[in-house]
Amino acid sequence: MKILIASFVFPPSNVIGAVRMGKLARYLDRRGHDVRVLAAEVDGDRSLPLEIQAERVVYTEYRKRSNRHNPYGQPFRSGQAVEDADISRSSLENPGAQVSSLRVFLRRQYYGLTHVPDMKADWIRTAIPAGRRLITEWRPDIIFASAPPFTGLIVASRLARSFGISWIADLRDLWVNNPYSGHPRWRIPLDAVIERLTLRSAASLVTVSPIWAEQLRRRYGRHAELVYNGYAEEDFPPFPQNAERGHVLTIRYIGSIYRGLRDPSPVFAGISLLPEKPRNRVNVEFYGESADAVLTAAVAHGVTEAVAVKPPVAYQRALELQVKADVLLLLQSNDKRDEGNLPAKLFEYLFARRPILFIGYETGVAARIVAERRAGFIANDPKRIRDQLQVWLAAKQTEGVKMLDRAVYFGLSRDEQYRKLERLFTEILAKSEPLPSFT
Repeated sequence: MKILIASFVFPPSNVIGAVRMGKLARYLDRRGHDVRVLAAEVDGDRSLPLEIQAERVVYTEYRKRSNRHNPYGQPFRSGQAVEDADISRSSLENPGAQVSSLRVFLRRQYYGLTHVPDMKADWIRTAIPAGRRLITEWRPDIIFASAPPFTGLIVASRLARSFGISWIADLRDLWVNNPYSGHPRWRIPLDAVIERLTLRSAASLVTVSPIWAEQLRRRYGRHAELVYNGYAEEDFPPFPQNAERGHVLTIRYIGSIYRGLRDPSPVFAGISLLPEKPRNRVNVEFYGESADAVLTAAVAHGVTEAVAVKPPVAYQRALELQVKADVLLLLQSNDKRDEGNLPAKLFEYLFARRPILFIGYETGVAARIVAERRAGFIANDPKRIRDQLQVWLAAKQTEGVKMLDRAVYFGLSRDEQYRKLERLFTEILAKSEPLPSFT
């Protein structure tokens, strides 16, 4: 089977979406399929291994839009949710903060107007011509496009329509009503129209959460395939033979902190409730670009000595850090809007077999997986977190915090998940007639 993957993010870019796409390309290549990739060449951390032949990937130029015409300063970070609640009561009481919050608000409106469907929209300019050249020389049987950014779905839909090729839309996040979106609320109707115009031509929809799959089914009246992110066993380092005893309990968080949506404050509040001596034996490490948000919360709860913020690390190093932690911290928003969010790192955490401290919506799909697989502790109440920390501290000192049973990760490997996609590709090609070509 000849498969074209269209994804803005792809290795060596070290971002979580690129991990899913890179591992899919590796799986399909090992299964004997002829795989090509259309991706963007972007700056930043480029440490993620490329696991197919480099000549099979077409990277096209991507230039960020100039900010010289932006009257409101630098853009907010792409993918970072900035809530209208940023203009808070304290901002109104502080003139300097008020000006800053007003600037954030106006900036959101400006970028909501100028970046449709998202801040990567300029990729269309180079991706579609490159995709047309690739398809002309090497015609794929099917196109698989993954988002966000949702610009990639528009690229795939246009290429599929031009050449009469079936395509599949993979939504790693929801396009419309995504609580992690940085767009202003007035964008929702516009995004809904663009989403419908784009996805109506897709032969199938794929997503990473059962709740999102159901939402897409209701919205479009057709099945959406559930394909978890999963884990890749061969990527992990050797596991310690025995739990390590000691005086310091190491809790690690790998990833981003989204202001107002992923908040470590309940953990810090729980630590602050510990007696002084055991409090000094807790060390919470954050690896990512979140220093300001984390340290501000740590100061507020008086636990700065228990918190360390470190820069992002390469993918293999991140897996090693997970395996060697005592406890892994998983932060979600304690809000029903986050009910369907299922972070990719959860599957890596499960395979690492370290107990998970889950903070977030306690009846959401991620919490249910942790609970059903007995993979950790779920709480938002600082007192309950304090009590569990004391249990782990006692275990650390006597016998070490034990690894979880292997059953916590059964059925969740990337290969097991990608087999679903492989079957889906075969089914679509077997029953679908080619789309009319407009070349």
